[in-house]
Amino acid sequence: MPNRREFINSIAIVGTSPFFIKPSEFLDSNKGFMASLNPGAIGLRCSAHQLLDYAIEYKFSAISPLLGDLIKFKEDERKAYLSKMESNRIEFDSGGLPIEFRTSESKFQEGFQFLKKHIKTISSFKIPSFVTWIMPTHKSLTYNQNFEQHHKRLSKVANILEQAGLRLGLEYVGPKTLMVRDKYPFLHTIGGLRELVNTIGKKNVGYLLDSFHTYCAEDKREDMKFLIADDIVSVQLNDAVVGRNPADQIDQERELPGDTGIIDLKYFLDFIHSKGYRGSVSVEPFNRSINLMETSAKLRRVRSSLLKNGI
Repeated sequence: MPNRREFINSIAIVGTSPFFIKPSEFLDSNKGFMASLNPGAIGLRCSAHQLLDYAIEYKFSAISPLLGDLIKFKEDERKAYLSKMESNRIEFDSGGLPIEFRTSESKFQEGFQFLKKHIKTISSFKIPSFVTWIMPTHKSLTYNQNFEQHHKRLSKVANILEQAGLRLGLEYVGPKTLMVRDKYPFLHTIGGLRELVNTIGKKNVGYLLDSFHTYCAEDKREDMKFLIADDIVSVQLNDAVVGRNPADQIDQERELPGDTGIIDLKYFLDFIHSKGYRGSVSVEPFNRSINLMETSAKLRRVRSSLLKNGI
């Protein structure tokens, strides 16, 4: 999946959102969530085999699939990898959608053909879903034009995934500081994304929910109450930066969950749990200091941040 940082480069004020910090303690029980290790989100460079070993050593329950490695596995290597995952009670979280659908038709077709070519192999690994993010602006397409392009292209992607038994999770990007990047704004709240998901109209299309984007978009509980368990494909947990209110937060500058306590992550997780979600939860801090950490220290920090939140 294209990195949003790469794509973009081609104490806080309390507000009205219920996802702001409250005088509440962190979760004291797991509630069935699975701690997921997503290497790209924390600047961890590794092979698929190393990723699995890290997950075992640091007691993660899920991993994001590294497609570039997995599609090259021979049959005996695939079986051995899945057996090792099963024996250590590790499952696959969503993979990053390997398609650039935001730019030219030729780029979209390149990724789409890649997915079609490898979908049988991908499904053989029991990967449950793919996720991707929606850029909240566009240089040349109006809102309606961009909406139609997303509808058309993501519907095709959803069809291919549906045939293989996979789901598609879409993520809105909430920081208002991104809205000045391009000429035309696009959807950047749960309500806007809901319109797109409903228009696509596929049962296998749902949401990737990120506490940071919920906070930045100032989405309230009533905005999200329509969600049911089957709508939630995956979850990311991040904290906000000290000294910035929701309107001033920057997409590429976040903190590990619980590091600042600005976002009420207990409230966020309790809400997700109340909807019946029991799947993977990962972090995506886009944090330079974490990216630069030595591997073992990085993995301990990430795992500790999830444990701090009962995961």
